[in-house]
This record gives sequence, C-alpha cells and structure tokens, in this order.
Amino acid sequence: MSDKTELPPKMRFMAQKAPPKPKPRPQDPIEQEFWNRCQDGHLYFQRCSDCGTFRHLPRYMCAKCGSPEFSWERSTGKGMLFSWTVTHQALHPAFAADIPFVAAVVELEEGVRMATRLIDCDHDSLRLDLPVELTFETIGDDFRLPVFRPCEE
Repeated sequence: MSDKTELPPKMRFMAQKAPPKPKPRPQDPIEQEFWNRCQDGHLYFQRCSDCGTFRHLPRYMCAKCGSPEFSWERSTGKGMLFSWTVTHQALHPAFAADIPFVAAVVELEEGVRMATRLIDCDHDSLRLDLPVELTFETIGDDFRLPVFRPCEE
C-alpha cells in the first residue's frame, strides 16, 4: 500500500493532516459578544439588571422577568458536572485525535448550565456533581474556547 487511497477506510483519516478545529460562527451580535469576552481568558455571563438572574445562552430579554436590561458579569469559573457522555466517534475529523472525549454539561456557581468539553479527567472518576473549574483550549492561533477540568482536591 504505497498510496493513501489504498488504505482501508478506517485508516485513511490517520494518513491525512487533521483539519483545524472549527470555531463558533455566531449569527447574532450578542452571541459574538460572548465569544469576544472569552478571549481574555475569563468567562462572562449576562446578568439581568432588574432581577439579578444570570443567563446563558446570551439573549436580549431575561427569561425570568422579561427585562431587556443586563450587564456582563465575570464568572467564578467553578461549577459541578451536571451531565456527560463519553464520545468514542469523532463527528468532525478535527476531533479524531481527541477521542474518546467527554462532552459535558456543567452547572456553574452562577446557576447557568453550559455545554462544554471536560478535559484532563479519568473517565472512571466521572460522577454527578463532580467539582470542575474553567480552563481554555486554544484553537488555531488566536481563539480561546472555554472547557472544564476536574478541580484538584
């Protein structure tokens, strides 16, 4: 087998250079603001100026009181594992080197839940309410993606 096309189908992706991981492509300015704020190495959520409720995903009105007024507040970056699945198949070739990986929902101290990836963890130690902390994965040369890892106890 001297040619990449002669490789068995399951091995062809390994013979190619992996494409870059995709970056979020927000369609709305308020979503873009969320991603822009992540680039300083911190996580920010909207907080309603009227009732104080944190919200995520970013939106124009508070789901609790309907107010359009809000500010961006820095998160503590600490939370607990709310749900997860261990993914054994890469649905995009850029993630093939990462499998198996943990797709997770984290409930942060602010009360919002966020879909994310959990890194640097032993899959056998996953459990509900596992304490986690924020870190960032650099994608490409210039983009920080928020991910979480178990807290060191």
